[in-house]
Amino acid sequence: MGNKVIFMQPEKFYHVFNRACGFEKLFLSDSNFRFFLDKFDEILNGYVSLYAYCLMPNHFHFLIKTLNLEKFNNPISIYSRKFSSFFNSYAKSFNKFNDRKGSLFSQNFKRKEIDNLEYLRSVIVYIHQNPLKHGYVEKIGEWKYSSYKEIINGEFNYCHGGHEVIEFFGNKDILKFCHKITVNIDLD
Repeated sequence: MGNKVIFMQPEKFYHVFNRACGFEKLFLSDSNFRFFLDKFDEILNGYVSLYAYCLMPNHFHFLIKTLNLEKFNNPISIYSRKFSSFFNSYAKSFNKFNDRKGSLFSQNFKRKEIDNLEYLRSVIVYIHQNPLKHGYVEKIGEWKYSSYKEIINGEFNYCHGGHEVIEFFGNKDILKFCHKITVNIDLD
């Protein structure tokens, strides 16, 4: 049985993730990581709010909340079109800059609806723990392509929902404590 595509609904939280095709990398330099986040902000701002993220060399994770798009006739299709536009735009730029051809991302990006606060907290911690899980850092705050430090330091460059992330945990101390507990979630 194939994966069932979930159509995003307005005013819902989603864990959005994808990876590079095969053994490719999505990011080869610091500028790639920043460009990816800048492209996300440029294309998806006004359609979704970013609450947490982690960019790894060959994959990424976002926690987003879809915004209410009552002004559009069919907002459900707009979210997917915007994400498609974002991925295509990044891939075209990446391919051109790296003299590369072909698909960069796996065929369909994954998204899982988050329907309760406990799962929401788990997804946030899971996203931020990715660099630890994959052995890139020894401490969670060392990875610079994650929203963890952005949220802890209160410098919300990309995470427009960063203040709310702290509120989901109660305060920064509880948020930090929860990030010390290993979290595994089902991505299927």
